[in-house]
Order: sequence, then structure tokens, then C-alpha cells
Amino acid sequence: MVTEIATLTALPGGADELGRALATGVPFLREHPDCRSAKVSRCVEEPGRFTVAVDWTSVEGHEQFRSTPLFRQWIGSIAGRFDPATLDTRHYEEYPA
Repeated sequence: MVTEIATLTALPGGADELGRALATGVPFLREHPDCRSAKVSRCVEEPGRFTVAVDWTSVEGHEQFRSTPLFRQWIGSIAGRFDPATLDTRHYEEYPA
């Protein structure tokens, strides 16, 4: 399993709107069979900054999601509500500690 962490920042004055859009869009992620869980978090220090954490079966599973109608619905729900220059998406594996 891998965890995708996407960080993005709302357009000026649009933090609440982006938060609602992310919450509305998360079910599209969860519908994909390779998604194990998905959640949205809002930054305490910067309320316009959000993370979306998605547990996928694999990086390949996430990449397959990107070619589905669910992905287009996900993107459609948040498009125009964040600054694209702030989007940072990475995949993480658990590290033994």
C-alpha cells in the first residue's frame, strides 16, 4: 500500500469553498476499487492550505484511477478553487521505525 499526499492552497478568500469542494469530491476517490481510504485535513496555521491523504493499493492503482470517470468527477469538483502552483502530490510508503 502507498499513501498519496496532495497539498494545495485555496485561491485568496476561497478557503471555505475549497474545503467544501474537497469534502464533496472525496467520495469519488473512495469509490475506486484501489482506494483504501481518503481524508482531507486543513492546516491550523494556514487555514487556506489543505492536504488530501489517500491510501492506494499501489502507485499503479492510483495511476489507473487517473484514467477513469471518477477522476474527472474528482477534478471537476475542485477545479478553479485552488492555486495550481501550490499543488504538490507525492507517494509514500510506510518506513519501519
